Amino acid sequence: MSRKNGKKLLITIAVGAVVVKAVRDVIKAKKQGEELKTVLDDFYEEELNWWDREHEEGEEL
Repeated sequence: MSRKNGKKLLITIAVGAVVVKAVRDVIKAKKQGEELKTVLDDFYEEELNWWDREHEEGEEL
C-alpha cells in the first residue's frame, strides 16, 4: 500500500469514527429528550390532579 493510500485510509477511518460518534450522540439526545418529556408530563399530571382534588374538596387556595 502506498503512503498516499495509507493516509486516505486513515482519514476515512477517522471521519467514519466521528460520524458514528455524532450519530450515537444524536440518538442519545433524542432518547433523553423523550425521557424528559415523559417525566415532565407525569409531574404536570400530578400537579393538575392535586389542583383538581383541592377544588373538588372545596378548599380555598
